Amino acid sequence: MIHIIKARGFANTEEAAKYLGLSIHYIRRLSRNNILNSYKPSGKCIYFKVEDLDNYLLNNQRLGKDILSLKSAKYLFNKK
Repeated sequence: MIHIIKARGFANTEEAAKYLGLSIHYIRRLSRNNILNSYKPSGKCIYFKVEDLDNYLLNNQRLGKDILSLKSAKYLFNKK
């Protein structure tokens, strides 16, 4: 199913929920709160671009200890 979604370039609400591993209710809430971009061409069905779904997945990157230590050291030494 994921191959079909990627080939089409868009997904409906049910497909988006399966793609992201979330519930349909939560997908609708993300769409309603403008956290996840969505499209309603006929005013009834909600569609999502695969790019937007991928961006949502990669949105909150967690940094490793090495990078956090480096960033904090740079911040402390550049502070005046």
